[in-house]
Amino acid sequence: MTFKQCLYLTLCTFLSVQCETEKLPLETSENIRLNQIGYYPSSVKEFILADHKASTFRVMDTLGELVFKGKLQDRGTWDTSGEQVMSGDFSDLKTPGTYIIEIDSIGASHPFSIEKGVYEEALSASIKSYYFQRASMPIEETYGGIYKRAAGHPDSACAYHASSRHKKGQLNSPGGWYDAGDYGKYIVNAAVSTGQMLHLLEQYPDAIPDASLNIPESGNGQSDLWDELLYELNWIRTMQDRDGGVYHKLTAKNFSGFIMPENYDLERFVIGKGTAATLNYAAVMAQAGRLYTSADPVWSAEAIISAEKAWKWALRNKNVPFSNPEDVSTGQYDDTVFSDDFYWAAAELYIATGEKKYLKYLDSHPEPYQHQLTNSWKFFVRNNAFHSLLENRDKLPEKTASSMVSNHLKLADSLLVKIDKNPYHVALDRYEWGSNSDVLNQAMILCVAHRLSGDEKYIAGAERINDYIFGKNATGYCFLTGFGSKRVMFPHHRPSGADGIEDPVPGFVIGGPNHDRQDQHDVEYSSEHPAKAYKDVEPSFASNEVCINWNAPAVFVLSYLEQNRKE
Repeated sequence: MTFKQCLYLTLCTFLSVQCETEKLPLETSENIRLNQIGYYPSSVKEFILADHKASTFRVMDTLGELVFKGKLQDRGTWDTSGEQVMSGDFSDLKTPGTYIIEIDSIGASHPFSIEKGVYEEALSASIKSYYFQRASMPIEETYGGIYKRAAGHPDSACAYHASSRHKKGQLNSPGGWYDAGDYGKYIVNAAVSTGQMLHLLEQYPDAIPDASLNIPESGNGQSDLWDELLYELNWIRTMQDRDGGVYHKLTAKNFSGFIMPENYDLERFVIGKGTAATLNYAAVMAQAGRLYTSADPVWSAEAIISAEKAWKWALRNKNVPFSNPEDVSTGQYDDTVFSDDFYWAAAELYIATGEKKYLKYLDSHPEPYQHQLTNSWKFFVRNNAFHSLLENRDKLPEKTASSMVSNHLKLADSLLVKIDKNPYHVALDRYEWGSNSDVLNQAMILCVAHRLSGDEKYIAGAERINDYIFGKNATGYCFLTGFGSKRVMFPHHRPSGADGIEDPVPGFVIGGPNHDRQDQHDVEYSSEHPAKAYKDVEPSFASNEVCINWNAPAVFVLSYLEQNRKE
């Protein structure tokens, strides 16, 4: 039992005794929504009271002592959740400890902490989730504890599907991460996810020290995050054809049932080959290559060469979209617009090589400075490019760099306006598949704005958004498996569903509310309101699945906050 869990049990015991002796309304109320993990001492600290009218609130410590009293603000109706919303602010409370919020006539909140390093455990778990997703190797008890399992999917002799441009023979393509709740491996999603975390390592190379995650590579002298990313990058490299083009995915023709990896009995195929996968490969290999130069110059040089080869293939094949062949029904990750993919690849290749042809391409093919919601694997590649260029703006013409900084701060400011107007203090106004990644990508944009400007308002905005993931949302769930008081217990994740262990594998950000509810023929949702269109049941792939591109921005944001809220 962790220290936090002990505090939680102590607090629950205290509340129970106090209820019996003083008859106070201290039962936990699901109408009070807040960050169930907690806050840094200097953070903005807010909570939501839904569908209940009150004027004041109290913050109590574990001894039952009043430590703060505040007034509630009426935020009106949030049409997206169908709720009457009030909010409370206790930012002036900075003393470390474990607390609850009490509101007369309704009860108490879930417990939360105020402490330095409040996200350390959540950050480590969100990265460790990738280790649990490793294909082609066992998860040993030494590193995985009760979630140990046998190896699955050696992927040493995968047949080429006819869609792979009629390639003959077999491909040796071991390693990498399972993409989501299924056992497929997909290049476009692997690239954008890895790219976001590589950006963290560029900003803070020592953010995740060696031996901090307890993975097989721990102790080798380099960051455990880099080691985890390298496991995926080495698989990505296997998916490049000799001509420079890159295969789209490695899956069976159909999804398996909810079985463990070692019980998988479907034939695996190398499927598709196209412009999106090739350009995303070019981008992430150029990015990884330049960041890994000092650690392994040979690997780095080979990665950049392979990225340039992919770029040349894409120039010869500018419009080769992918869609599932008639006999394939696994994840499609389709795309028909490649301008943003070209832009990301050109950006990373320019930074890596310094060759002016890539800068010329960027100048002649500008992209709109925006954040498009949903399908981050399709739309956030543009933002990946912006973030890398901003981090390396000393390599850009002064006018270009200045304009890009200005555009980024304008985008960040527009998010802050939405946060201030929204009753829940979030910037999201659409709830689609993987809405939690949209929330976290917005927080990432604000973190980058803080890095550029040093302005407190941006990191405070990122924190307010981050609270949503950990419980300050219309469902009341903490959306990171293994954390919070109201936990996700039944994610759409095959190992968690088949391993016989009550608790799911920890550290996964689940997809979150999804207004489209593509699985509603199998799942009975309790609400049609977009912000509540969520169900914690295993069949709900539309709201309760896990995915590597939903965890990637969580890794970035949590680490950025840990690096910048050390006080």
